[in-house]
Amino acid sequence: MLDLLLIPAAILLALALRAVRRGEHRLHGHLMMAAFTVVGLRVLLYPRDLARPHLLTWLSVLSVAGMTMLAGRAALAWRESRSTRTAAPRIHRAFGAATLIGLALTTLIWMLRHRA
Repeated sequence: MLDLLLIPAAILLALALRAVRRGEHRLHGHLMMAAFTVVGLRVLLYPRDLARPHLLTWLSVLSVAGMTMLAGRAALAWRESRSTRTAAPRIHRAFGAATLIGLALTTLIWMLRHRA
């Protein structure tokens, strides 16, 4: 039943990606943090439902997502001229792509898991 929490997370993810396409970078950050929180709550609310390999893959994806958000803060600071780190947006995009790929694979593995 807790798997239904992935639906709002997917909607938040889609809205966040749409916001960044429109240039609303702060809204993008808020929506991504909300999606991260919903997925994190799902994983942490009932971890006994997950087998150890599934729990480890989810926690690794959440850790990469956390690093992506930290890189996103640096990218936003550069975009708003509060920093001189010009590599921050590229690092954020690279971590974001890795997070999306990891999230897609982890969700696929989770949905195809064998339930005993």
